[in-house]
Amino acid sequence: MPDSKADTMSDDDLVAPPTRRVWLWSGIVLLLVACAVTFALTRPRPHADARLAYPRIHGAGGVLPVGPHALMPSTAADHRLYIDVDSAQPERGELNRRLHTAAKLLNLYALAGVPDDKVHLVVLFYGSGVDVALSDAAYQAKFGHPNPNAGLMRKLRRANVKMVVCGQALGHQNFVAANIRPGVSLALSALTARQELQAAGYGEVPKEPE
Repeated sequence: MPDSKADTMSDDDLVAPPTRRVWLWSGIVLLLVACAVTFALTRPRPHADARLAYPRIHGAGGVLPVGPHALMPSTAADHRLYIDVDSAQPERGELNRRLHTAAKLLNLYALAGVPDDKVHLVVLFYGSGVDVALSDAAYQAKFGHPNPNAGLMRKLRRANVKMVVCGQALGHQNFVAANIRPGVSLALSALTARQELQAAGYGEVPKEPE
């Protein structure tokens, strides 16, 4: 007995449903991607505080002017400080919090009228923080994107901020002196560098609350 039309399926009948499902899911995925991009582009972004001042490092570490009777740092004394950078977080798109603190310190002293040559600031990189001190080429090779802190580090260097990287941490991550940024000094270790700084009268800058 010949097969009925209902019992006969062509090759097209077998292929068409899966093909339609693929196109359907592809359309859904594209729609979701388009929605995500639209949301990212149209999402309201926080406005910069118009009150912030950047008297020495522009674009980072903004500070607020205060009243005339506020306690101010001495404009005659030398201020010796060092900042530990022991983490590369956040790694992408944002400035390292400790470098932001360095910029903020310079802006605070400038706001107080302290001469630039009276502020002596050292940034000490160790642990995973050595990633921040890598050269542009070494950073790009490791992370696949540019160092978001490169511009701020150049500004800090132009402001005579000294930068020192731990040779032990650098070596443990299989990097050498040639892999660090220009202008960054190599120390035997962060432990010995910290002791030398403290012996020279440098005070540690505590971490700011997040």
